Amino acid sequence: MERSSRKLSLEQIEAMTHATINKIHFSNVRERLRHGTTVTYHDCTAAGYGWLLPGWVAEERRVQSGRIYRYYYDPNGSFYESQQKVLEFLERLWGIIVLDT
Repeated sequence: MERSSRKLSLEQIEAMTHATINKIHFSNVRERLRHGTTVTYHDCTAAGYGWLLPGWVAEERRVQSGRIYRYYYDPNGSFYESQQKVLEFLERLWGIIVLDT
């Protein structure tokens, strides 16, 4: 039996990332950030986030004190409060075990 190796292009991953970010913005429209807080988004192509699946997004919020809070979102826009929660979800739902984070 021949397995198909289908690899996503950077353009496909970028489109999936943007779709997830749009869902995050739509669902968090009422959430206000404190003054001085900056937000950046990362996907599986960003350094340190290669363990994320395509369409998943890590959100980094840097508050005025310099502390960084990380949150994770799946392609449906569902929220996960830690990397560990994401890994538990992937293992429980799909049987995916990430060996190198």
